[in-house]
Parts: sequence; structure tokens; C-alpha cells
Amino acid sequence: MRTLFLGIGLITTLLCSMSYAHGQKATERYIPIGQSPGISNKYTYIGVIEAIDPQQRTVTAAGHTVQITDETRIWLDRSLQKLSNQKGSFDDLQKGRKVEIKYTDTTQPQVAQWVKVQVTAP
Repeated sequence: MRTLFLGIGLITTLLCSMSYAHGQKATERYIPIGQSPGISNKYTYIGVIEAIDPQQRTVTAAGHTVQITDETRIWLDRSLQKLSNQKGSFDDLQKGRKVEIKYTDTTQPQVAQWVKVQVTAP
């Protein structure tokens, strides 16, 4: 009986943590730069784009160079304009723009999972 309760508790814990992660992933595009709970400044770099290499599809910001792959999601953070965020593209990554870059995981900090680009004008 005790094993059954432990099993149910473990399954419940796993399911609850998975829904948070899924919810975080689904709503991440709406969260402004630097405000992702539990992620910003822990698993992300925040800074100004210093260099872009379109040939290699890399971006350098905050002293870190990351690869932008076909799976990398790019979002335009328009929160300063009080507008909703939009999907962006590699062309929106411009030198001098503020960005938050989340790397794929701790074993691959050189590959971007997503990039938020701050847009200051419509």
C-alpha cells in the first residue's frame, strides 16, 4: 500500500512539473526580455548584438556567439511599445539591438533555442 502511495506521488509530481515546462514553452514568446521566471539570466544571455555572421548564421551578444538554426525561434519583443510580440526572422537580428538568447541546454550553450529581439519602433 505504501508503495502505491509513493508511486502515485511520484507520478503526480512528474505530471505537475511537465505541465509547467510545457506552459512556459508555450507562453515564452509573450514574456518580455529578462522576465522569464526561472530562466532569465540563468539559462539565457542578455545583451546587445555585437556581431552577426549571416554566412555562418551566428550572432554575438554579451560576449557569447551562438548558432541560429532552423529550429531556433525568433520573437520580436514589442513590450516597450505596449504591443504584442510577433514572430521574427534572422533578418530581425541587427547589430545594436538588445536581445535575450536562450541556449539549447547546458551542454550546448553555443546553439540558440530561442531569441527575443527588442524592437523600439513600429
